[in-house]
Amino acid sequence: MPAAQHLQQTPARLTTVTFEQWREAIDTSFLPLDYSRQTRGGFHCHVSYARFGASAVADMDVDAHRVTRESRHVAASDAGFFKIFWQLSGQSRVAQRGNEASLEPGMWSIYDTAQPYSIEMADRCRVLVLLVPQERAFGWRQAATSLGGRALRGEGAARIALSALGAMLHDTCGGHLLDHQGQIVLQDSVVSLMETALQGAGTPPPAALGDGANAAVARHLGEARMSRLAEFIDAHLHDPELSAQRLAAVLNVSRRTLYNLFRESGQTPHAYILSRRLRQAALRLAGSGDAGRSITEIAFALGFGDAAHFSRVFHERFGMSPTQWRQQNAGGWGEGGMGGLTATATATD
Repeated sequence: MPAAQHLQQTPARLTTVTFEQWREAIDTSFLPLDYSRQTRGGFHCHVSYARFGASAVADMDVDAHRVTRESRHVAASDAGFFKIFWQLSGQSRVAQRGNEASLEPGMWSIYDTAQPYSIEMADRCRVLVLLVPQERAFGWRQAATSLGGRALRGEGAARIALSALGAMLHDTCGGHLLDHQGQIVLQDSVVSLMETALQGAGTPPPAALGDGANAAVARHLGEARMSRLAEFIDAHLHDPELSAQRLAAVLNVSRRTLYNLFRESGQTPHAYILSRRLRQAALRLAGSGDAGRSITEIAFALGFGDAAHFSRVFHERFGMSPTQWRQQNAGGWGEGGMGGLTATATATD
């Protein structure tokens, strides 16, 4: 089974004089990679590194070399991260998913550590690298797929995030650490800022579009957001704290905007979450994989905090108790075999 990737916990400043020291430092602090260089002899590198929340950031000033994340590295780790790479000075060349781009100072790129990629850095290259667990940056997923390995301009929200991370890194390595709550606030703020930057990078400017095209883009953005929300909700059904407020934070929108998105589907956020939980509960009660688990265990595993409440809403949804459903459907139905699961929940927020 793949091993989890653990980021270094303590802040550090490091200067290396050999390529082997550099390789060891990155493998320990960030991610396992393959390394190569065209020259021999000494290797200059200065790194400042800090962890905040579940994320990490590093300021690297290095000599020319190339790093590659191969499929075997991906297979050896069960932790997926998104990586933001800001070019501060010098030049780099990044490649992922068939995209390849040169980065000049002021540019940045995103890539997915769950996919192979390569980065080639020129001499005296300085970069700032942000590593965020994918579960903490759910709204980046679609953009990372389409924009990975492309050069993006470091303006607006991306520049603000870069400034905040640079200040935090300087203070942390100087011994002035943020408390836990401050780290979480910074992490959430940076994730929201970069999601805004990614959305802007992937969307044509309004001035270039006619009224009809603007409307089409608005519909597309609404559909893309709902797709991301549905994926996020299904991945977090186990979390009893899953709520409209949490979903609004994931999209970096107000509660009003969130409710407007759901209104087009005829549901509130609460009703949609409940519907997905009940659907999964019905599948698990009928499936052989959970035959050894009690109804209460299945309910709690899907974010229900009270067994009586679960039984009541399940009966309202399917017209029978969870026990009756399990008895009637025991033997394992395929997901497409339960016609009743396609109905829409009618609970309100």
